[in-house]
Amino acid sequence: QSSVPSLASEPNSIMLVPAGDHYTMMDFATAYFREAQSMQGLKGMSAEKKSAADLVRHTKIPIQESLLRYSDSELNELATKNFKTLMRFMGDQSKLKNQNEVECIYEILQLCKEKESLHDEVYCQVIKQVTHNPNQESVLRGWLLLNLLTGYFLPSNILMPYATKFLQLASSDPSSTHHDIAKICQSNLRKNFMYGGRRHLPFPVETEALLKGHGARRLVILMPGGVEYLTRIKTFTVAKELLQEICEQMGVGEQEEIQEFVLFAIRNKMVRPIRSEDYLHDYLLEDKLVAVTLRRLIWRTPLHFENKIYTDVHYGQILWDYLNGRILLSHSKEMEMQVGILAMLQHWAKTEQQNSALSREELKEYTPKTLQSSIRPQALQSHVGMLLRTRPPLQPVDAKIQFIEHVMKLPFFGYNTYFVERVSDDTILVPCFFGVNKEEIIVVDGTTQAVSRVIPLKELQNMRTLRPVSDGGLPGIELNYGSAARPKTMWLELSQAKEMYHTIVAILDKTQLHH
Repeated sequence: QSSVPSLASEPNSIMLVPAGDHYTMMDFATAYFREAQSMQGLKGMSAEKKSAADLVRHTKIPIQESLLRYSDSELNELATKNFKTLMRFMGDQSKLKNQNEVECIYEILQLCKEKESLHDEVYCQVIKQVTHNPNQESVLRGWLLLNLLTGYFLPSNILMPYATKFLQLASSDPSSTHHDIAKICQSNLRKNFMYGGRRHLPFPVETEALLKGHGARRLVILMPGGVEYLTRIKTFTVAKELLQEICEQMGVGEQEEIQEFVLFAIRNKMVRPIRSEDYLHDYLLEDKLVAVTLRRLIWRTPLHFENKIYTDVHYGQILWDYLNGRILLSHSKEMEMQVGILAMLQHWAKTEQQNSALSREELKEYTPKTLQSSIRPQALQSHVGMLLRTRPPLQPVDAKIQFIEHVMKLPFFGYNTYFVERVSDDTILVPCFFGVNKEEIIVVDGTTQAVSRVIPLKELQNMRTLRPVSDGGLPGIELNYGSAARPKTMWLELSQAKEMYHTIVAILDKTQLHH
């Protein structure tokens, strides 16, 4: 038996989808199950031995040894203990005192998380117990567990084609009660192979919902401009799928443009972009305190305004950024003129305001917070009043489009801006602003708004977040950039250090596709 390859040491590098009659679980059992190997050495007694089919058939009796051969006695012990937990979960054995189904599932998943070498054993145990099992309720339980296993843990390269074939056969049998869940398992396995599986084991509330047959969770996405998008996400939905769905609603079909949007998870003012291959459930905690929002992060593809939701979302985001200091604006005579025009367009964007005059309170609402102290309200009111009298009013949708086009021409549009309080480079005056867009990181003077430093993203070698130096201090980021011949390092302290760090990671993640 020494020639049998070790399954535990096989890495996952390729996903095989077998064709034809090969790669059945019976073939796998014949080649790799401990009992089949024992049988091969006792050919004369084969009539008294189980057939290969029995090796992968449901049993009412707990196994005494692991299905696969392990040289480590601890693994063998854990495997037999797991089989009993599996039987209790599937209802083939009575549960331990005070043990419920959710705990059984958690125990099995936790074992897989801790012992990668047991992934194949657990897969084989579950597949065995759902095969020719006369109890339909027990079968359904087994498939629910397979649903979780396929989304969290990959089988080894050796088992992968057999497991894939098993799911393929189960999903193509319309007479079976589990062909739908087998299809879900196939999809989970493909995603797991591409994206690496979910990181965090499910919360009890999620597992309970799955056991009751509720495979989807209601999720509200907060869109820019106050629009709420209601959707349902499944156990193994990745951000990419949800982005695709929202973009379809907005009339965005090109993959290149979809790439420019990002979902953000927000909890207690901590903002973090969700990478497109991340599983949404890894961000959504049990306490429902996590909000998910959508933002456009990169502005490479030209905008198009044939879809109302698309226009509203872009208007909502750009308006919020403009009014709340996310776009750097310097005070000048020319800027005052721009603020006036943009106030008029905001006024027209409101359906009910088409022909009404503008009050001072409204004008203040339409003025960026960072400029409210430097622009004289009287002068601005008379300027906007004159504009409203002399220009023919626009329909709300046209006013929104013109507003977007106007703001996009501002010098710092497209940069994600952060207020930085300390920098290691003493030639940079602080406080200052750091801006990050699809190409570079810029340092902008807090008073004059002159750009004092530019770091192209392609020169960024690596970066890390820094903990506050003292109690009540600010967190920071260390940037390592420049060439191998002339490496440079800079650290900066700001309250939004983590958000800035993860935003740079998200931009690099999105833009490397175009390099």
